[in-house]
Amino acid sequence: MKSLSLILRIVAILAACAAAALFFVSKGKLAEQQTQLEQARKETQTIQAELETANSSIATISTQLASERKALAETKEKFESSRSQVYTAKQEVSRTQQQLRQAKATISSLESQATQLRSDLVKTEKTLAISSKESELAQLNERVEELTKVNDSLKQDLLSAEALAQSKKSSSADANRRSEQLGSGGYQSTFKASTTPAAQAASIGSETSVAAISSRDGIIVLDDAQKIGLTVGAEVTLIQGLTALGKIQVTKVTEQLAVANILPGTRLKLAVGDSVKILF
Repeated sequence: MKSLSLILRIVAILAACAAAALFFVSKGKLAEQQTQLEQARKETQTIQAELETANSSIATISTQLASERKALAETKEKFESSRSQVYTAKQEVSRTQQQLRQAKATISSLESQATQLRSDLVKTEKTLAISSKESELAQLNERVEELTKVNDSLKQDLLSAEALAQSKKSSSADANRRSEQLGSGGYQSTFKASTTPAAQAASIGSETSVAAISSRDGIIVLDDAQKIGLTVGAEVTLIQGLTALGKIQVTKVTEQLAVANILPGTRLKLAVGDSVKILF
């Protein structure tokens, strides 16, 4: 009986020791579990904060995505509008090109017509020029004949005038000699010189010089307008020596110069500074 109670006591002591050991072990594990639980709570809070941040970022991204979708839709509408405008512009360009081709064809036709008209005009001008030249040539030939006759007449008039002047000088000298001879012999002469003026031929003006001349334009300018006595509208003949050069018609007279047109049929072979006389 004693051994049984001793065994029971030993078993009870061992059980108590085991219980104590189990208590301490379980107490350590519980503390460890509590520590882990606290860490898990902290991690959960951190994860929740991160999750809230992620949710906020997702909301922001969703807002941006909606804005970008809206902008994309607007861009798409603008692109469609631009595409429509480009299509319209292409149609306008095609229509303009067609009009341009038509205009070029019209211009080409007009140019060909203008070339033909220009050719016809040149032919007409040549025909008119030939007709005009023939008419002018006939007029010039008639004028040359008239001027030749006038030149011959002027030469005769000049020769007559010079002969008359020489005759007057000779008659005056003879009369003076006879008067002197008769006076020395005591005889008084009853001869009286005729006071009837001789017939005047052409009147020759003072000598002048050529200030300017343009045979192409048919204009001549003479110096000393007042001295030579020219008037506007007068038709006079230029002479050099005893040769008639041709006729001119005065168009303008100033204090120093006289401007005149060279009449048709007259060819003046004069240069600036040449001396001429005026035959009125």
